[in-house]
Amino acid sequence: MSKDFYTASELAALGYVPERLTSVFGEPDSVDGEFRWDTDTVDAVERDVLAPAARIMFDAFAPEWNTRVQMTGSNLALGWPQMEQMLARVTLRES
Repeated sequence: MSKDFYTASELAALGYVPERLTSVFGEPDSVDGEFRWDTDTVDAVERDVLAPAARIMFDAFAPEWNTRVQMTGSNLALGWPQMEQMLARVTLRES
Protein backbone atom coordinates (compact mmCIF):
# COMPACT_ATOMS: atom_id res chain seq x y z
CA MET A 1 0.00 0.00 0.00
CA SER A 2 1.56 3.27 -1.06
CA LYS A 3 1.34 6.54 0.78
CA ASP A 4 -1.00 9.21 -0.68
CA PHE A 5 0.29 12.26 1.19
CA TYR A 6 2.83 13.67 3.62
CA THR A 7 1.81 15.74 6.63
CA ALA A 8 3.78 18.75 7.83
CA SER A 9 5.06 16.77 10.81
CA GLU A 10 6.20 13.91 8.57
CA LEU A 11 8.10 16.31 6.30
CA ALA A 12 9.64 18.01 9.35
CA ALA A 13 10.75 14.59 10.59
CA LEU A 14 12.52 14.13 7.24
CA GLY A 15 14.51 17.30 7.92
CA TYR A 16 12.47 19.96 6.15
CA VAL A 17 11.92 23.30 7.87
CA PRO A 18 8.20 23.48 8.77
CA GLU A 19 7.96 27.20 8.01
CA ARG A 20 9.24 26.64 4.45
CA LEU A 21 7.17 23.67 3.34
CA THR A 22 4.82 25.80 1.23
CA SER A 23 7.70 27.52 -0.56
CA VAL A 24 9.27 24.13 -1.34
CA PHE A 25 6.24 21.97 -2.09
CA GLY A 26 3.48 24.50 -2.88
CA GLU A 27 0.14 25.06 -1.21
CA PRO A 28 -1.01 22.06 0.82
CA ASP A 29 -4.45 20.54 1.07
CA SER A 30 -6.07 21.01 4.45
CA VAL A 31 -7.98 18.04 5.84
CA ASP A 32 -9.47 18.38 9.32
CA GLY A 33 -7.02 21.20 10.05
CA GLU A 34 -4.01 19.11 9.02
CA PHE A 35 -1.84 20.27 6.12
CA ARG A 36 -1.07 17.55 3.57
CA TRP A 37 1.11 17.48 0.48
CA ASP A 38 0.47 14.94 -2.25
CA THR A 39 3.13 12.22 -2.36
CA ASP A 40 3.57 12.65 -6.13
CA THR A 41 4.33 16.35 -5.61
CA VAL A 42 6.86 15.73 -2.82
CA ASP A 43 8.52 12.93 -4.80
CA ALA A 44 8.71 15.08 -7.95
CA VAL A 45 10.22 18.08 -6.12
CA GLU A 46 12.81 15.85 -4.46
CA ARG A 47 13.62 14.04 -7.72
CA ASP A 48 13.54 16.96 -10.16
CA VAL A 49 14.71 19.92 -8.05
CA LEU A 50 16.32 19.05 -4.74
CA ALA A 51 18.29 15.93 -5.67
CA PRO A 52 19.99 17.52 -8.71
CA ALA A 53 20.86 20.60 -6.62
CA ALA A 54 22.25 18.44 -3.80
CA ARG A 55 24.36 16.43 -6.25
CA ILE A 56 25.88 19.67 -7.57
CA MET A 57 26.60 20.82 -4.02
CA PHE A 58 28.23 17.50 -3.16
CA ASP A 59 30.42 17.78 -6.26
CA ALA A 60 31.30 21.38 -5.45
CA PHE A 61 32.32 20.64 -1.86
CA ALA A 62 33.59 17.06 -2.22
CA PRO A 63 37.28 18.01 -2.01
CA GLU A 64 36.61 20.09 1.10
CA TRP A 65 35.38 17.55 3.65
CA ASN A 66 35.86 20.16 6.35
CA THR A 67 32.79 21.94 4.93
CA ARG A 68 30.73 18.78 5.38
CA VAL A 69 31.87 18.38 8.98
CA GLN A 70 31.05 22.02 9.74
CA MET A 71 27.57 21.70 8.22
CA THR A 72 26.89 18.52 10.18
CA GLY A 73 28.22 19.98 13.42
CA SER A 74 26.30 23.23 13.06
CA ASN A 75 22.95 21.45 13.20
CA LEU A 76 21.70 23.48 10.22
CA ALA A 77 18.00 23.32 9.46
CA LEU A 78 18.77 21.80 6.07
CA GLY A 79 22.28 20.51 6.25
CA TRP A 80 24.38 17.79 4.77
CA PRO A 81 22.77 14.83 6.60
CA GLN A 82 19.29 15.86 5.48
CA MET A 83 20.48 16.19 1.88
CA GLU A 84 22.10 12.74 2.07
CA GLN A 85 18.86 11.25 3.39
CA MET A 86 16.82 12.96 0.68
CA LEU A 87 19.20 11.67 -2.01
CA ALA A 88 18.90 8.17 -0.57
CA ARG A 89 15.08 8.37 -0.80
CA VAL A 90 15.26 9.56 -4.41
CA THR A 91 17.77 6.85 -5.33
CA LEU A 92 15.59 4.20 -3.68
CA ARG A 93 12.51 5.39 -5.61
CA GLU A 94 14.45 5.33 -8.89
CA SER A 95 15.63 1.74 -8.40
